[in-house]
Amino acid sequence: MHSFSSRGSIVMFAALAAAGCASTAPTRVRIDRIEGELPACQSFSWNPAPARGAASLADQRVRNAVMQTLESKGYTQASDKADCRIAYHLSTRNVAQPKPRVGVGVGVGGGSGRVGGGVGIRLPIGKKPGTVHGTFTLDVIDAAKNAQVWSGTVDAGFDAAEISDAKAKQIVEQILAKYPDRK
Repeated sequence: MHSFSSRGSIVMFAALAAAGCASTAPTRVRIDRIEGELPACQSFSWNPAPARGAASLADQRVRNAVMQTLESKGYTQASDKADCRIAYHLSTRNVAQPKPRVGVGVGVGGGSGRVGGGVGIRLPIGKKPGTVHGTFTLDVIDAAKNAQVWSGTVDAGFDAAEISDAKAKQIVEQILAKYPDRK
């Protein structure tokens, strides 16, 4: 029979605490593509979006991450007459955390000929914030045929409702890792 040392218990607790605090990583990337070879895309531009106001910070972050990743894979960005166009969609939803419950604990103990006891009460104070989960889809459209030829999707957890530069880069790189390199 083995017993844990206090040092071993501390190390195990620290490892479990670190694992519990890690941010939610994307679960898996799903790819859908046309049969056969992808079109000979050498340059990319953005698919025209419906007219709306100024681009959001999230939109700018995603577009920047996509173009940086494609350029690192050997593609170029074209402002006019690109071989392929990119479109993306990000949908998010808030997921509520379970409500904390009220708890009561009673303990009795003794030592040195005396007996003692105690009562503890756990009261939830404040509201636990929910987490944000989303689905990010990136589509490649053959400009000559005006047809979608490749799509990558990932489900991810976010630390906040607004996507950060680092999270945009992480998700885009994960999806485009499945897209062929030109180098």
